Amino acid sequence: MNMIKAALLAGLMVPGQMALAGYANNFKVYPIASNVFEVVVKSGRAPGDYWCGAGDYVISQLSRPSNERIYVWRGRGASIGEPGKTSVQFSLTPPQQGEVNSASNTVDLVGNALSSAQAWAYCADRTVRD
Repeated sequence: MNMIKAALLAGLMVPGQMALAGYANNFKVYPIASNVFEVVVKSGRAPGDYWCGAGDYVISQLSRPSNERIYVWRGRGASIGEPGKTSVQFSLTPPQQGEVNSASNTVDLVGNALSSAQAWAYCADRTVRD
């Protein structure tokens, strides 16, 4: 009986993991400079799309803790990694003017920040929405 429950539980978990993995392919991340990277989103232009890419990169690729702050370094603009595309640049260090006190998730406000966990949570939001 326990094996049946385990098999059912595993079957329920796989589609959700596959959905998140599929969404991870919706963006590309390019290191730009020390602690600065840019996120290019393949489809969608909502702020959460960019935050998802930033959060996923910081947690999955850089292996940083979930409370690591991610700062908007440069708002939406021309991509360096993919010319002709739009990107947002993020950093793990605050920009010169410091962190902006904002309740918004906008990626057009330099200094706006979220924790890597908050940013990554937008990946789950995108999965539900899509």
